[in-house]
Amino acid sequence: MIPGSIYLTILFTLIVGAVQGEMMRRNQTVGTTFSVWLAVTGVLGYTAKLHDFSQRPPRIMALIALSVVGVYFGSYFVAARKLIESPGLAWLIGLQVFRVAVEIFLDLGYRAGFVPVQMTLEGRNWDVLTGLTALPMAWLVAKQKAPRWLIYAWNTMGLALLLNVMTIAALSMPTPLRHFQNEPASTFVTYFPYVWLPTYLVQVAWMSHLLIFRAAKAQK
Repeated sequence: MIPGSIYLTILFTLIVGAVQGEMMRRNQTVGTTFSVWLAVTGVLGYTAKLHDFSQRPPRIMALIALSVVGVYFGSYFVAARKLIESPGLAWLIGLQVFRVAVEIFLDLGYRAGFVPVQMTLEGRNWDVLTGLTALPMAWLVAKQKAPRWLIYAWNTMGLALLLNVMTIAALSMPTPLRHFQNEPASTFVTYFPYVWLPTYLVQVAWMSHLLIFRAAKAQK
């Protein structure tokens, strides 16, 4: 059974749909690649193949690791590199605004009883700062008012906050590595459609951070 109410499921699906729609609009090749990945991971979450934590490593953690590595190497492909040229650096930064919506969903999920508190702003997740500052930062870049050091600093902050919540989520799963013993464990990410949180939304943010560093480095 999918954790939470149908309203939270719809909200989360709308977040994914909005991000994916923007990816498709900006780059058909990258968008199509992500569409295929969404289909694969969605099926895995729907068929309960990821729910078992008795394996070592659990399938969900292996899938997330595969996603991270795949996006890292995929960001060097021509199609992904074209995002640096068009729509460009300001868009790559502004795209990160979706993280505000993700934080709202996580907070609502905590109140609904299926997201552990440490994965929310009330706990140890401050990723909302990246989303709140994304549009002002994108505006500064678009107006050529952001020095390179500021872009590097903002992007480093955003990447650090992303790694922070990923680590917290991993340490909240029911594995021997579990550090946060409070309930619930972060098993909701093994269910459809929430499997798209670590395997898609996190990966879009990860890819954007990689490309932002390269775009900033190429700036004159």
